[in-house]
Amino acid sequence: MKNAVENKIKFIVYDFLGKEKAYYVVDKVSLESLKLLSNSATKIEEPLGIDYSYQVFLSESPRKIKCTAGILKFDDLQLEDTGIIYKYKQINQETYAQLEIPVVQNHQAVYAFVKANLVEGNLNFAKYTLLSTCNKNLIARHRKALTKEQLVKFESDVELAIFDAEEIRRSQFIDMGTNKRISLLELINILSEHRHHIIINLKDLRDNYQYKSVKNLRGSRDINGNLVEPWLMTEYIDDGEYVRMGCFEMNRNTATINMLITRKVKLIKIEDKTPIIEIAGLLANDLKSYNSYTIVSDGEVNVKSLKVKISSKKTFDVLKQKGVIADETFNFRCCYTIDLNLPLVPLDGKYSNIDGLFEQIAEIKILASIISAHLKEESDTFVPEQLDELKKHYLSQHLYLNFPITKAKNTIDSRVRYKIDIGNKDILNLGKLYSANKFLERRYEVYDTETGEIFSNPRFAMTLRKNIAVRQKSLSSRIKITKVDELMKPIFDDFLGIQHNGKVASILEKVEGVKNKEYYPIPIIKLGKQERITALTALKIQLDEYVENIYRDKISPLVFYIGSTGLLPDGMEGKAMNAIQLAEKYPNLHFSKDEEEGLFFEVGESIIGVYEKVEYYSRKELVEAK
Repeated sequence: MKNAVENKIKFIVYDFLGKEKAYYVVDKVSLESLKLLSNSATKIEEPLGIDYSYQVFLSESPRKIKCTAGILKFDDLQLEDTGIIYKYKQINQETYAQLEIPVVQNHQAVYAFVKANLVEGNLNFAKYTLLSTCNKNLIARHRKALTKEQLVKFESDVELAIFDAEEIRRSQFIDMGTNKRISLLELINILSEHRHHIIINLKDLRDNYQYKSVKNLRGSRDINGNLVEPWLMTEYIDDGEYVRMGCFEMNRNTATINMLITRKVKLIKIEDKTPIIEIAGLLANDLKSYNSYTIVSDGEVNVKSLKVKISSKKTFDVLKQKGVIADETFNFRCCYTIDLNLPLVPLDGKYSNIDGLFEQIAEIKILASIISAHLKEESDTFVPEQLDELKKHYLSQHLYLNFPITKAKNTIDSRVRYKIDIGNKDILNLGKLYSANKFLERRYEVYDTETGEIFSNPRFAMTLRKNIAVRQKSLSSRIKITKVDELMKPIFDDFLGIQHNGKVASILEKVEGVKNKEYYPIPIIKLGKQERITALTALKIQLDEYVENIYRDKISPLVFYIGSTGLLPDGMEGKAMNAIQLAEKYPNLHFSKDEEEGLFFEVGESIIGVYEKVEYYSRKELVEAK
């Protein structure tokens, strides 16, 4: 049927860099005109039309919206029913310029196109189209919408705008020019490179800091809830106003960056204030405390500026050139203010393809978990008596301070934050993997080769003892084999020597530095206890470093970008889906209660999931009131 075109408009879709993303012409067709042309007054089918990509039907009374990339079907129409249809055709720049029709960026049709893209799961394009309306209020409110609940509010506000001429008139001019300021992520890379030439005013940082996690007290609670303090305390050796700039760490699952400040401390007896000189045969003169300060929390700047002193003119010149220091001249005695209230990420940044990364990380994590389970109570450096002595002095076997902690009472508040995970089409995320000991209990038996006794609570640490062996367990009807089983079982079988399938060797071949056959599990199993502990400890360090590098270089920057912008990077296309839609497409996936409320993007062979979760933190004013 030939469309009855009443009028046309055109509009441009811009991205957040202000670049022209796409050009559209929109035809407007009234429902009344379709009724006149139809053989039926109660039933109409309106085809999309050649070269058109979408059409949206709007009815004012009752309010109704229908979006489709195909035929619009109307059943049981009443004579009094009214409405309009917008038909969208994407055109090239040259055709757009030649069309002598109105350019209306804040037209009802543009808001309807935002709604259509939300329905289709085109989250990036929906946000670009919203930006193109120049409605600053809606853009500010929804540009970072990323969770299921946030998208519901986004869609609701867009629907209100579609039918509210006053809301549409609120649009204002937006400068589409590129923000020339350096991004905070780029600045942090510069600060990391030059951190040995920068000291921070720690007092100023603390005075203006808002906690993003629970502030803990050292000690434990007795049965009456009273605080029982440890018998030791720490005292800073460098207890001045300034400290060396810390290391910056990007969170693996949230758009969060922390600065970890390291300071030397000494252990002091609380009772008589005397220092501890020696512990387990070691001098206690090189102990360190670690304090983490959240610079960016869930895509929002938490620390607006840092007061610093700079010892290198080269460092000063770099920061000055980047526009984050206002002072004109270098003076090593001066305190400078570094502005951190910047755009978080460069919107035109390039991000790695993540296909295959989940499987690679999952396999290494499984192997590392097996090794950790062996080493939980073991050390390749200290004998048991030394470990007991270290524990008594609140030190781990790696000489990290490990005081008992408890939450400060009545200072806790909560907030909703989101977590971003990657997985594949069979396993939603790494959280689905069993711990090594849990999987050992699920699929294997640990037994005494002399007595035949089968241990009811098997642990990998048991296998370090003599006369202890492992064999496969007969499957009961209650155990349902999942894709997690299929991933973990070959690795366990190979490590335990039950089936020499080469799986562990293939994992280790991907890890730089692990080339020697002495590291492979079959020879390790034949080693004596202490030799085995030494070999496993070295291997665990290399595996952890390799995984850390993957996160630092490929995954954490992507997570930070998504959480900071509410967008997938350009070129990484993926439709937004809820858990029901994803489960219908990939039935092997399993969802927790929280994950059932998540939002998911299918990107190539990978799945990116976004989940809301409640997190507790200490409110600054309540902590200070204590």
